[in-house]
Amino acid sequence: MKPRAAWPVLAKKAKEKCDEAHANVTKARQRVTHLQQSRQRMAMLYEDYVRRSQEAERQVHSMAQTLNFRGFMQQLQSLIARVDEDLLHAQQHLVNTQHALRAAEQKRIQMETLMEQDLKAVREYARKREQREMDEAGVMLYNLKS
Repeated sequence: MKPRAAWPVLAKKAKEKCDEAHANVTKARQRVTHLQQSRQRMAMLYEDYVRRSQEAERQVHSMAQTLNFRGFMQQLQSLIARVDEDLLHAQQHLVNTQHALRAAEQKRIQMETLMEQDLKAVREYARKREQREMDEAGVMLYNLKS
């Protein structure tokens, strides 16, 4: 009895899927981190412009300047909202890739376990066959001596 050739192949494929899922999780984490950093930079820029706008209101300025400040702040707010939406999607994608990674890990463990069980069964079969042959040889020797 030989070990089945399918188990190592299936275990290798499961490992490859696992590695791919791990790479996807890493990529998704990087995307979330990047979006969080972008959100933070935009929030700081918005706060800076609010502060500048308040300083400009204390000084003599034109209506165009006020409109420019407000227009830019509205654009920043819409960008922040867009980044928040992208961040939500990226976080959901991260959760999905983490679930896929867990499933791939379970499948890899299952395939490795099945491969090990097959090897164990082959070894046990060989051990029993050897023992049976030894017993037969012992009986034959006993019969020859008698």
